[in-house]
Amino acid sequence: MGVRLFRYLFENTSSAVIMSGCIWDKGVQEQLRYVYTCETGYNPAEQNHQSGDAKMLYHGSPIHLFVMGSFSLEDAVRLIRAIRHDTVETVILPYVAPVQRFLIMQNILEQGIEDSDVIQFIQAPYLYLKASSVKKAIFIYGNGKAFEKSEMEMYPGLYFKSQEQEILDIIEEMEGYSIPVMKAGHIINNRMLFQFGYFGVDLYRIRHFLFHYVKSTRIEKIDERQIRKMLLAYRKAFSDCGMETLTMFCSPIEIIATETDCVLNTIVIDRDDFCHADIEGDDGRCSVKCMLYNDYDVCHCHRTSKTELRAGVLLLGNISLSKHLKELRVYYRAVCEQIRAITVPNCGNILNWDHRLLDMHVEKNAVFWICPFGSQTQNQVLREIKAENARNRIIALNEEYGCCFNGFLTEKGE
Repeated sequence: MGVRLFRYLFENTSSAVIMSGCIWDKGVQEQLRYVYTCETGYNPAEQNHQSGDAKMLYHGSPIHLFVMGSFSLEDAVRLIRAIRHDTVETVILPYVAPVQRFLIMQNILEQGIEDSDVIQFIQAPYLYLKASSVKKAIFIYGNGKAFEKSEMEMYPGLYFKSQEQEILDIIEEMEGYSIPVMKAGHIINNRMLFQFGYFGVDLYRIRHFLFHYVKSTRIEKIDERQIRKMLLAYRKAFSDCGMETLTMFCSPIEIIATETDCVLNTIVIDRDDFCHADIEGDDGRCSVKCMLYNDYDVCHCHRTSKTELRAGVLLLGNISLSKHLKELRVYYRAVCEQIRAITVPNCGNILNWDHRLLDMHVEKNAVFWICPFGSQTQNQVLREIKAENARNRIIALNEEYGCCFNGFLTEKGE
């Protein structure tokens, strides 16, 4: 098998989860680079646009996979910046209805943002990406069949199912043109698994709201005033603003505990560190330097069973666990024993939390709970995590500190 190096790099931020990562198979000189971005704790009507560089940029190297965990202004800005500076091959994002995008457009107008690319993307994301340099854009609504470790589903490829025609018809009715929206599935690439999950508002609810709103108000002419009134009614009907989130699990595959050795380190990174996720760019020396010159924690006890190693990350975005925990457990049941790190939903907001998530049966494995540290409502959540199991570790992200998980896989005896 040779040596495979992998890295999960979480950026210095207190308001988002931004993870850039890669896996490099040194034996065949193949690298896969990817980005997951999710603005947390946001309200589309109150979100403030911020600028700044992002470590997710690969200095001109291709980004093979860019995943928008939420459809927010900041995530849109990050995507546009990546398209401008790098070659983005595939974008995966949640489908968001026009009325939801109006909320973001209203915020853009109020803040006086004049970036034409960002505005065009928010107005019509499918048309924008279709005309851009992005090779493939996959819009996700709903979940397909849960991933299973069958031989058929472990071949390299994209495993997404088309949406039912009734849903596609609703989307075409709202947009004015058809969009090939898919159900969430998984990707196998360079012996890396990416499993996506969709959790958000039901499009039938949105159509029901629009139908009854138009019928009750007897709109004769749609103008800016009518749109503002409709958005106010929409916020009242959807207290969570009806915004979606994409979750993502990622991990190296073909890792058998009885045949594979695994080392995984977690390291705190400062704002002024020149950390990056491009392993091939420095021939893996960045990981070696961290091991030699920095204080780091080595994640021991990777074995979770006779056939699995715990080296994966589950990114929960802004999922509401009170609504979707049962569905989440079923959807990720095939990989639950491989989770080494997990992000706390929506910046630790208590409204998104459900303590039953803590029942992970970690045994002797330390599990890292990653949370942007900027919300006053997160204290109860973090206390529950620490009180549940002494092996639970909190990784707090803020403007000064991020974290990096890096490791390698080798065959035993090599």
